[in-house]
Parts: sequence; C-alpha cells; structure tokens
Amino acid sequence: MFHKTESMFSRQKFYRSDEFDDELNDLFNKKYQFRFNSEWKMPARESWFSAPPWKVKALESLKTRLNFHKSQLNDFSIEEWSSHTRRRNPAGEVGWKVRCLINPEFLTQAWTKFYECACTYSIVPKEASAAKKLVSLHLCEAPGAFITSLNHYLKLNHRDMQWSWLANTLNPYYEGNSPSNMISDDRFMYHTLDSWHFGVDSTGNLMDWENSQAIVNKAKSLGKQVMLVTADGSIDCLQKPDAQEEVTSPLHYCEIVTALQTLSPGGTLIFKLFTMFEHSTVNLLYLLNHLFKEVNIYKPVTSRQGNSEVYAICLRYKDNINLDEYIPILKSTYGTELYSKTSLFSLEVIPESFLKQIEECAYYFYSVQCHVINNNLQAYLMQNNIALHRDMKKIRAIVASEYIWKYDLKPIEYEQEILKGALHEENKINTNPRYHRGSYTERQLYSKMSLKEKLKNLNAFLQAELLSNPLILINEPIRWMSKDDTLKLNIVFTYGLPLQKVNSSKFIFVPIFKLYQQILAEEEFKEIILYKQSRGQVNVKDTDSEISKVLLLPEYQYKDCYNVYEKSCFKTLLSLLKQLEKGETLLLKNFNTLTHFNVSTLYILSKLCFEKTGFASCGSIILSNFQDKSLLNHLDIIDIECDKVRCDKSKDVLNNLPVQVTNDGEFFNNIVFYNNTFYRNKCMEYLFTIEQSL
Repeated sequence: MFHKTESMFSRQKFYRSDEFDDELNDLFNKKYQFRFNSEWKMPARESWFSAPPWKVKALESLKTRLNFHKSQLNDFSIEEWSSHTRRRNPAGEVGWKVRCLINPEFLTQAWTKFYECACTYSIVPKEASAAKKLVSLHLCEAPGAFITSLNHYLKLNHRDMQWSWLANTLNPYYEGNSPSNMISDDRFMYHTLDSWHFGVDSTGNLMDWENSQAIVNKAKSLGKQVMLVTADGSIDCLQKPDAQEEVTSPLHYCEIVTALQTLSPGGTLIFKLFTMFEHSTVNLLYLLNHLFKEVNIYKPVTSRQGNSEVYAICLRYKDNINLDEYIPILKSTYGTELYSKTSLFSLEVIPESFLKQIEECAYYFYSVQCHVINNNLQAYLMQNNIALHRDMKKIRAIVASEYIWKYDLKPIEYEQEILKGALHEENKINTNPRYHRGSYTERQLYSKMSLKEKLKNLNAFLQAELLSNPLILINEPIRWMSKDDTLKLNIVFTYGLPLQKVNSSKFIFVPIFKLYQQILAEEEFKEIILYKQSRGQVNVKDTDSEISKVLLLPEYQYKDCYNVYEKSCFKTLLSLLKQLEKGETLLLKNFNTLTHFNVSTLYILSKLCFEKTGFASCGSIILSNFQDKSLLNHLDIIDIECDKVRCDKSKDVLNNLPVQVTNDGEFFNNIVFYNNTFYRNKCMEYLFTIEQSL
C-alpha cells in the first residue's frame, strides 16, 4: 500500500444535502470563547489557596440537572448502551472514512479530535512558523495519537517545520500503576521510548512534583522555546459518574502548572476538561484568562456527543507575569489533598462578569449533552422506527465526508510518518481491552452482595470472559524454547520507585489478572485461600528432561512490600544456580513472571544459560541442561546493583534489560501464555476452594 499526495478530494465528490445544513453547522461548531475584560484583576499572590471551597448557585443547579439526566442511564448495561450510542453517533463513520481515504499513522478517536483542534484554531504560534522550529510537550499522552495527528497536520500545513517532541504518561512498564487509570497500549510508545519521560521515579505520575520538574527541564532542553503543550489526562470515574469534575480536577491542575512552567511566550496550551461547575475549574479558567490572550472551550465533532469532554484551547501565552514568583504557592498544593480542601481564589475576587461567562459556557455544553442523552434515550425506546435510523445513516455519511473536506485532509507519504509506515503492518494483541460489564446500578450492588452472591458473580465473569477465550492459555503440557547462541546481551538498568504491590503487568491478559485481584480483594476470600491453599504438584512425567533440582520459592505474603520479596527470591535463585553442574536441569516453582525485573532475569537464563526453557501449563518453568557457570556473570552484576540501592527507600532496580528486548517475539508470547494459564488456573482453584468452604 502506498500514499498519494496529489489533491484528490473536493466537496463536489461528497454526497451533500442542504437538508442537514443546520445540523452540520451545530455539530462542527460546538465552541465558546471567553471575552477578556480589562477590569479583571489577577488576585494577590498571598491570597492564593487561603479560602475554603465555594459554590455558585447557578452552576450547582446545572450540575444537579445534568446528573439527573445521566442517572437515567444507571440501569442500562454499559455494553448495550455503548453499542446503542455508537450507532447513534453522527461522527461514527469519520474514523472509518479517514482510514479508507487517508490511512494515517496510528489513527484513533484521539487522532481525529486533535486534528479538529489543530485545524479549527491556529495552534502553531506565529513565532514557531517564522522560526520554522516547533518544540511540543504532550502530557498524559498514551497511547500517542495526539503526536501522530500533530505530525500529519504539520506535514500538510507547515511543511518546512523542524519539530521535536517529548511525551509523558503513566508508565505501562511500571507494575505499580493501576490499570484502571493507565492506558497500557504501547504500540507507538514501544518504538519511540527515547521521546517519552516517566519522571525521576519511572512511574510517569505527573502528580508528583519532582516528576513534573524533570519533565519541564527535559522539554526545555529540546529547544529554546516550547511553543505547544497538550494534556489529555483523565481518571477513571466509573464508580463516581456524578463527580467526574471533582475527581479529575487535581490532575488538570498538575497538567496546567507543568504546562505554564514549560511554555514560552506566544505558546499554545490544549487540555481536556469536563464540566465547569466546581470552584476548582472556575478558578483555573480565570487564571488562564489572565495568562493567555485567547481562551476557547471546544467540543470536537468526533468527541462522544453524550459525554462531558471538552478541550480548552489557550492561545498566545502572555509574558507579563513572572511565574517564578508563584511557583512556591503552586507547589504547596501540587498533588496534595490540600488542593481539594482549599480554593485557588476566593469567590469574592472573581468578577461577576467572568462568572456570567462561565455560566453561559457551562449552560451551552450542558444543553448539548442533555439534548444528546435525551435523543439517545428516545431512540432506544423507539428502536423499531425505521425513519429515525435512516436519517442517522445519512447524517453519519455526510459528517464523515464533511470532516475530510472541511479540514482539507490528505494522505502523507510513509517517509513523512514518525515510524515510516511501521505501525500499519503491526498486529499486536491488546492485552488490556478497555471494557466494563453490567450497569452502574449492578456495579454498586456488588459491594452490598453476600459472599455467596459475590462468588456467583465472579464465577460468571470467569465463565463468560476467560474460559471462552482460546487465545489465553497453553494447550500443550509444556511449551519449549531454545537458547540463542548468537545473542549478545547488554545489561541496561531501569531505576524507579520500589514496587509495593503488583497492580498491572504487560505480561498478562489484564481481565484475568483483574479477576485474580478482585478475588483476593475480599478479606474473607483471602483468609479461606491462605488457610486452605494447597500447593500444586509438579508432574515430572510431562517433561522430556530429568529434573536435577527443584526450587520452590515462597508464596508472596501480602503484608510485605513486593520489591523486598522479589529481590529475596532473586538471591535465593542465584545461590541455587551457582550450585548447578553442567547438564543439570532446574525446575522453578512460584517464580513470579509479571514484573520486568523477573522477566528480564528469566530472559538471560533462557537465552544464555540453559539449552532450552519449558513453560509448563501446570505452572512451572523448566530450565533444562545448564551450560556454563561463567554465563551467570550477568546475574552477578544485577545482584551487586540491587545491593547498592537496597538502603534507598525511594529507588530500586525495576528492569535489567531494555523493554524492546523482552517485550517482543517468541519469548514475550510464551511469557504471556504462561501467565494467562497460571493465573486463570489460580482463579479457578481459588473459586473452587471458596465454594467448598462457604
């Protein structure tokens, strides 16, 4: 497949009808611009964060009304409702049409949303256009589609631009991060890791001040002027759909404070926010109106119509304020509970004329959202109305055509892409499909269920999602893999915050691990399991080799910090390996293969030290035919490094090899299959044990 660059699109080629002109105009122009008033004054620095939280009656009323509309959906199954609203989404065919006609790099919904923002507003500052140089910073960016979308936009509209970028997000390779707040899709990141910054502690957590400062300094090191910052962060609000703004506001504050320290005068800030009902959002928008010459709120047509998501597009950063003076006060609440317990400004210093504009803006986007929710509800109740669906089909086709025409979207050459066409061919399995089951009401009821009801619920999930999936388990007794005689390995250490607990892993199908965690989250279930847990027996007959030694590592005791347990197991393993004679075979039990530290250790053993490695479906790893003790020197280097950082409570060795070495190919696939099989069987065993005890 190749890209054509000649102009091949004109409006006449697209189906068009005046019948839908008004609707199209509404869909493509959901925007609000603040009108700055010279009487608005920046509050005195000493008054910042000195007032308690406050409310505005008109905004509270809007919030109550919006939550009432949203609460009508509480009893709908999330899968069923999502499917219905996808069919009703007027921009639902944009992605499909863009893929067919343009085939851009790493196309996602975020790609299309960013492209709209870029085309609707002049997001590339005139200073960058004149200098033909742009440095951009992308916060909370995973999986990276804002970056590929910006690249496409620059290649079509600023052809001679020299562009450098840096991105930050929660690190999908750090096992302490929660999968519910983290996008673990690393298809783009994996190939561009040098341009991603996960802070000083490798977590990628932007709400840590030291991480924020490291990211600011790194971005500034890319060029004299950082002229564009984007921030697309959010926090999982599935359990608190009525408090989305309060839950996400502390993250938005951290994004904005980081952006303000990074941007050069004249620069552009684009960040996602939701509703504008709370003091925290009102205050931040008031601050931004003082710092930027133009502040817009915009909802792209490809943003889901029924949700609260909008983008603030702040243009032409002013240089009339010395931000350094404000850093101590901004830092004092950064990533702390104090931010939610105090208000940036008191209500008294916010001018009435600004509050009126906030109310106008909030009411406009509230109206849009409620209108869509009500229409979708009506359509759900009138599913047999053919005319209703016929109109929606027409609108979807027109919106998709209009999108390409309006933004003058054309293909670019593969050579102009960031990864030169590599992502078009890649077909990686998504180990973390982002889906949820049941309705909001059902999820709330789970916490009130009896133990027997919870057990039934967990068993139903196991049957529906896991036992029916053929891609997630080892079918043969043992899956073998041979060593690599040509391999030359370099130890590369990654340091970061010591792992307290394994919350996520790139080496497992996430729904399995979530179920495993959910079972152990119930104290009564955990007590039953720990009391009755029987150790699985090793079926030596299934191996082709004679086992010389068996290493049964201790079970992880949940009261311990995980990193202490992990490094202790590593020392035990290394000690036994040094006792092995050439030709001997070692059977490993309870070796945790969820973390990059352990997986990189196993990679070294399987690729260098043993003739072949077997991943057994019963939950054991067989290291067959030990080759040479001198090959263990890599593990000695790791051991010394772990000892060096042992006394540092804020630092640990998280990985011994680059992720590009371990997270690809046959070895990676075998680890994923092994973990899927092991934890699926664990879930079945645990649920059976609990059932017998209740």
